[in-house]
Amino acid sequence: GTRSSVAHTNTIFLTHTYCHHWISPIQDSIAPLLEGYQVGLEIGDTDRACFCLVVRSYRIYFMGQPLASIQNELEATVQVMTQLKQDSARLRILILLTTVKRLRGGLDAEAGADDKTMDSMLATAADTHNTLSAFVNLMKLEVFVLF
Repeated sequence: GTRSSVAHTNTIFLTHTYCHHWISPIQDSIAPLLEGYQVGLEIGDTDRACFCLVVRSYRIYFMGQPLASIQNELEATVQVMTQLKQDSARLRILILLTTVKRLRGGLDAEAGADDKTMDSMLATAADTHNTLSAFVNLMKLEVFVLF
């Protein structure tokens, strides 16, 4: 029933977000997180479904997939998050998308716009005491220091 589906989605999310990557390669969590997203949508648990999709997106990035394919997937994910009215999850994806665009060496004008986007997200997160500031700072640090 629905209750077991909710438990299934929650178990996938918790297991593959916090535990599984300690004992298995990170790519082993990609398919289960997609399943968690799909099950969540089927039962109407869009919050948990989108959490699964956010974690999956970051895992794909951390796996070192080609940046062009990551960007395409993230752009599609932003559209999904917008349709599902999942603003918090959408912002987490936008932060990653901005990072990927910067790493791909976008135009200077675009890079300046991306900096303003990241700074705006950081300011909003700080004003609302939201954990998004950690995501923004991590991605800015990665682009600035590592690349």
